[in-house]
Order: sequence, then structure tokens, then C-alpha cells
Amino acid sequence: MDVWAWALPVLALVLLDLWGPAERRTVPVAAPRWFFDGLLMLLGLIQLSNIVAMGFMVSKLSFGSYEDIWVSCANLVVLRVLAGTNACCSVIAPAHELIHRRSPWMKRMGRVMLMTVFYDHFYVVHRIGHHAHLGSHRDPSTARMDESYNEFFLRTLVQQFRTALDLKPHSVRFGFLVEVIYLMVYVWLFGPLAAFALVYIAVVAVRLLEAVNYFQHFGLTLDSGHATYTAWRCDKAVSLFMFLGLSRHADHHRRPGRTFTELQYVEEGPYLPYGYLGTAIWVKNASRSYRRWVHRSFAPDAAA
Repeated sequence: MDVWAWALPVLALVLLDLWGPAERRTVPVAAPRWFFDGLLMLLGLIQLSNIVAMGFMVSKLSFGSYEDIWVSCANLVVLRVLAGTNACCSVIAPAHELIHRRSPWMKRMGRVMLMTVFYDHFYVVHRIGHHAHLGSHRDPSTARMDESYNEFFLRTLVQQFRTALDLKPHSVRFGFLVEVIYLMVYVWLFGPLAAFALVYIAVVAVRLLEAVNYFQHFGLTLDSGHATYTAWRCDKAVSLFMFLGLSRHADHHRRPGRTFTELQYVEEGPYLPYGYLGTAIWVKNASRSYRRWVHRSFAPDAAA
């Protein structure tokens, strides 16, 4: 069926992220900054158009016959693959970049993008909580060494929201209210199935984001003996471009005010064998295997 072909680009990106080329260069200082800022704005506009297009598409699906059911379910599966990956890489990643900018209107745009995936509280907890308490038990985004990904995901969802609520209660409540209204309007415009798809895509995107949070600082907590390093190194070109410099995470924590084009590859620290997309899939589906690999990497023989 032709619909499955739409998922092939995502598969190609995953394979390139696993075994593709490295990229350690930095954008030249003379490069026009307006071009890269324009890309962020464009991604925001594309997300808004994608939301509307997805609503129309899902609302037109038919379940009147066995063939209709098969075709509609196939479309929903491909939608999950495309929109879920896109919502993390092309929505949450640029939103993360925008909420770190000094410009108030850029911060607001980043927050709006987070609201489209029902993760507005990340605006507060990431900037104030994560960066301030990285590597400690006070940071809900730092995974613990004995924690599976699913355990981490459930814990961080609750703790991030609670932490954000403690830090900025009025801001978080306002964001939550906007998200509820947004969902209600979506149901009114496109129906309950489209609203379910919208929420499900958001869950897929958030799970991918939190998989990245899981491995970025895994084993580098303050009590681990490896707290000299803030994040795992990754030099995969696909990760760099898809996640807008997020793979240069060690430099981001060292210089959180820098734009994604200014971040540099850090030579020190433990090195991921795959890119961000490939490692996130590994973590989500086999976190025990990932944890065993980390323990072997930190073993004295491996360090020698």
C-alpha cells in the first residue's frame, strides 16, 4: 500500500543516525543569524499547519467497511511514525532553543510550541529546575543508575510538573488552562478521534524527548564518580541537524545562553555509540541492555 512509503524517510533517518557520518564543525561566525532564526520561525508555522492538516485528515477517515478500516488504520500508524518523530525533532527541539533565547517574543513562541504538544510546564522546569540542579536528585530530568526507562518516564512526568508548579504556580496553571482549551477546540473542530490522535502524537513526542533526557546524563550524577562530565558526547550529523544542536549538550550546559549554531563539540567525556535518534529507540525499547552497556563502559578495564 502506498501509504507505508511515507514512513520510509523516517527509517532512512534512523539508519543514518545509527551509522551515518560525523559532524564536528561549527557554523562560521560570519554566517547570517537571521537565516537560522528564520528556520525556527518556519518550524513553528509548519507545526501549526501540521496540526490543522492532521485534524482534517483524521476527521475524513472512514470505518464503514473492512477495507476502509484497514486503510484508515494504516494511515493512523504512518501518522504516528511521521507526526510523533516530527513533534519531537521539529517542535520540542526548536521550542527548547527558543525558551533559552533572551528575546521575550522568542520565549513566548517556544512556549506556544510546547503547548501544542501539551508540555508547557517544560518551559519552567527545564530552565529553572534542570539547569540549576543537573545531576542531583533535585533534578527530575536526571535518570538514576538503577532506573529503567519506563520507571524514569513515569517519575519524571510527575516530578517535572510538580517542580514547575512549585517554581511558577501561576504560569503553569495558565499554561495548563490554555492546553485544555486548545484540546476542547480541537475536539469541536475535528472530532474526538482527531483529538485522540493529537494527544497520542504528543505522548509519542514526549516519550522521545524523555528518552533523550534519560541517556544524555545517565551515569553522570553527582554521586556517580563521573560528575566531571555533564553529558554524553555525540557527533552524528543527523542528530546535530535533526535536534538543532541538542547533541552538543555538554556545551549547552556550559553555555546555556548560546544559540544552537554557536554550540561546539566537546572532546571530553563518554561517547555514545549511536546518534540521538538511534539511542532513544534503544533506550525506549531495551533500557536494560542500554544500562548494561553503560556499566561496561564505566568499568575500570573499559576506561583503561
